[in-house]
Amino acid sequence: MVMGWRGRVVLLASLVAGTMACHEEDQTRGVQATAVLDMDALDFGEVPVGEWREREVRIRNVGYVPFSALEALGIGNNPSYQVELTEGGGRVPPGESHVVKVRFHPLKEGPVEETLRVTTDANVGALQQLPVQGMGTPTRIGVNPPALDYETLEVDSDRTLEVTVTNPVDLPLTLKVSGDQADPFTADTITVPPNSTQVVKTKYLPRALGQMGARLEVVSCETCTPSVVDLKGNSVASAFVFDPAPVPFDEIPVHERTESFTRARNITWRPVTISTLATSDRAFSPLSKPEGATVQPNEVVEMRMEFAARFSGPNVGNLTVAYASDKARESRVMLDARGGRPTLAVAPVALDFGELPVGGKVEQVIRITNAGSNGPLTFTGVRADGDAVQFDVGTPTRGTQNYTWKGGTWPALEANGLQIQPGDDALELKVYFEPKNEGTFTATLYVQSNDLFTPERAITLTARARASGPCVYELLPQPKLEFANVVPGRGAVLGFYFRNPGRAECAIKNVHLSNDGGGVFTMPGGPITGGVVLYDTAFSSMIAFRAPTTGGEFNGELMLTVNNPAYPTVTLPIHAVSNPSCLVATPSFVDFGPIRYDCPAKPRKTFLSNRCSEPLTVADATIGNGTSKQFSLITPVTAPITLQPGEGFEMEVDYARNVLGQHYSPLYFQTDTEANRFLVPLLAETNHEGIQVDRFTQGTDSQLDVLFVVSNTTTMDTYQQRLRSAIPGWLQRAKELNVDVRVGVTSTGLVQRPGVCGGGANGGEAGRLFPVDGSRARVVSGGSTNAAATIQANLDVGLCHNLVQGLETMRQGLSAPLSEQADDVRTPQPNDGNLGFTRAAARMAVVVLADEDDHSGFEPDSYIQFLQTLKGTGMSQRSNLHALIPNGSCSTASTSADRFAAVAKGTGGSVGSICEGDYRGFLDPIIQQAGEPQADFPLTATPDGTAEMSVRVNGRTLGADQWTYDAGRNAIIFAQGSVPTPGQAVEIRYRSVCAPTP
Repeated sequence: MVMGWRGRVVLLASLVAGTMACHEEDQTRGVQATAVLDMDALDFGEVPVGEWREREVRIRNVGYVPFSALEALGIGNNPSYQVELTEGGGRVPPGESHVVKVRFHPLKEGPVEETLRVTTDANVGALQQLPVQGMGTPTRIGVNPPALDYETLEVDSDRTLEVTVTNPVDLPLTLKVSGDQADPFTADTITVPPNSTQVVKTKYLPRALGQMGARLEVVSCETCTPSVVDLKGNSVASAFVFDPAPVPFDEIPVHERTESFTRARNITWRPVTISTLATSDRAFSPLSKPEGATVQPNEVVEMRMEFAARFSGPNVGNLTVAYASDKARESRVMLDARGGRPTLAVAPVALDFGELPVGGKVEQVIRITNAGSNGPLTFTGVRADGDAVQFDVGTPTRGTQNYTWKGGTWPALEANGLQIQPGDDALELKVYFEPKNEGTFTATLYVQSNDLFTPERAITLTARARASGPCVYELLPQPKLEFANVVPGRGAVLGFYFRNPGRAECAIKNVHLSNDGGGVFTMPGGPITGGVVLYDTAFSSMIAFRAPTTGGEFNGELMLTVNNPAYPTVTLPIHAVSNPSCLVATPSFVDFGPIRYDCPAKPRKTFLSNRCSEPLTVADATIGNGTSKQFSLITPVTAPITLQPGEGFEMEVDYARNVLGQHYSPLYFQTDTEANRFLVPLLAETNHEGIQVDRFTQGTDSQLDVLFVVSNTTTMDTYQQRLRSAIPGWLQRAKELNVDVRVGVTSTGLVQRPGVCGGGANGGEAGRLFPVDGSRARVVSGGSTNAAATIQANLDVGLCHNLVQGLETMRQGLSAPLSEQADDVRTPQPNDGNLGFTRAAARMAVVVLADEDDHSGFEPDSYIQFLQTLKGTGMSQRSNLHALIPNGSCSTASTSADRFAAVAKGTGGSVGSICEGDYRGFLDPIIQQAGEPQADFPLTATPDGTAEMSVRVNGRTLGADQWTYDAGRNAIIFAQGSVPTPGQAVEIRYRSVCAPTP
């Protein structure tokens, strides 16, 4: 297109006009008045209630013409804020600002909010709002002192103490006394004016006896946090306490006289003045004359008394001490001439240690008791004279409780005020003879107490020492005691063996752990004081390793002293590692227990399995260096064994039992995936011919873990229904007996089976608690809500299987890895482990319900041994299997279930008929047993009568009237009142009949 000149002129004019129009609009906008605030929000932060804070907000003119600030106010009318438009407002030129002052004066604690509104006549920003906030915090009220102790005063007397209250704010403070025991305390002030300091008088006036406490609370608002003055006081009936009380007198014949005394201590805060002493009968008379004496607080006055026995007179009475404090008052103490005061008794009163080689050490024990009947005796210490350097004492003990000495060094030691009650209470004290040189020695040991009349009892110590040695010894294992690998959180025991092969006797002493590896190594029997090891004799002792959950590598050391001047100190290194392992042993140790020398030992077994999700190969199994060569492998690993996840094999061990004493050896397993060997300890003890020794440790009562192992075969419908029906009443019985029951359920299915069994495992729970899919709680506490309904639902394990392998599913369910992990890594289901089901302190009851026998494959003895070791050494009585199985009485079940029955009988459990219509009669006794300390202890062998049977509890032999032998159950039953308490050691010795071996 061609544009002419005229067209160009018109276009140019149009462009100029348009440009001028835009410019005029911008100029108009630029000359408007624009107001802005210099902040988006105002936050005062934390301010104590009653204090003031001020901040400024500026109204800025960012335009080109002035405007006027008209108004500023808080639109919420919050009394905690004040808003001031300075100078009443006014003109704000361009580029300048006007100040709005905002003051925060919190009247309560917590967040306090307001909205500031600013009004101007500006063209832009004429009305603006600003959020304002602050936090009210507790007022900083001054109270001095922060606590008032009125000490001790008599009931119905008072004491006044002062506290200074400083009010730093312009709000009045309110005072009140609060607390559960506020009534005896009062304050003379209710309000403290603003910005002032006031002395407040508080009074304690008790109307009842005892310790009392309250709080004087000072607040600046009704809901404010108070500043507190703690108030406490103690009210007593009278100012004096007497020691001893009652005042004891010796029991004397008629017409005789005896003296005694008591010490009266003023336990109140004010001095008191004694006016008179009076007795209730003239048979008692005061010998002291303290009348008119002023007794200061905590001061003691001794009052001596006399008793004159009359034929018809009383042998008890009262001493009344009249005194003046705030008013005339009295204190009384009983006078007792019947005897029975706390009396120090020691047995024996002479200790003869016999003859010992120089360098040896032996111990004997004295028992310290209270022969009185009224009140405790206080053991205060010991001292010795004579040849005391050849003797020593340990620390006093009461049962397993050890009390350190308060102070002193041998031969004078001070105890920490140990009280001994009348009756069976006692302290025991070990006395040592540790000769430094040859000779005959005599010393006197004095046991000290607060017995008023015989505060010391003397024990004569005699001993002789001869020269001997030097000791030649053999110490095993060598070169060290090696635990190898024990998985974190688990424990193991091995031991050492000391033998004297030389002609000279060995005097040993102070056998202890000189290095316990940071507490991971212990001697379960405690340090060994010492003894004499004659030619060709020996002794063994146990050393335990408890692997911490963090794992690691650990070194320790056993140390003992022998009578060999050239080499007196003997040491044995101890080593252990703790790393996770894919290998798991069930049981984790092989314990033959005490074996008769003349009875063949039954082989013992452990089951080794792969707990991980990948295959592993067991390359070797060897018995390492232990205390002897008494153990051997019946089923050695002759070629590497590859284990798929969950797969395992049995290892059978024999014990020669032809060397007397205790024996400890390590059984090591080497896998292809782990650098350190895996440990299974081997334990045994050979006793003299004919003598069997069974040892137990009493467990806790009222805790029971129950694992129901329920057959899920197609014929079990009726029996499962009967078991479910028994559950509500069974749980109610547990509640009545105060038994804390924890219940889990698994099936007898070891492998999956097509069919509808539910629970997420197709009938192959393989020891996992039902339901495996976690659709319900799998571990159920008997006291939980809906416990009965949940357990009943879990017992419905289905009817899809055709193979009963309940003994193996039981073992897997109670063994690692299931028992130790929340998830079984070998299976696809999540969170299907059994962690949290079993409790270490609880008894374990496995209840099997099956209408045919078990087909697990391993011998019943394998499962008996597993349950006997489930709770640890000495706790075989704590785990039982109970079987509801066929007995031939109903046509719908098999005729018998010998394998289940054998395990039940072998673990001290019960056998019932699955054909019974109601299972409560079978289940309730299981609860009954757990509701009280265990009274029945099954024996490991059959006694040859009871003539040579003895029962000891914590080393004390019980009389034949305190226990009975039940031949039908082959168990010792403790009589009522003689049942061991939790933690006590039980030892049963008897002549046994050798059991036939296969």
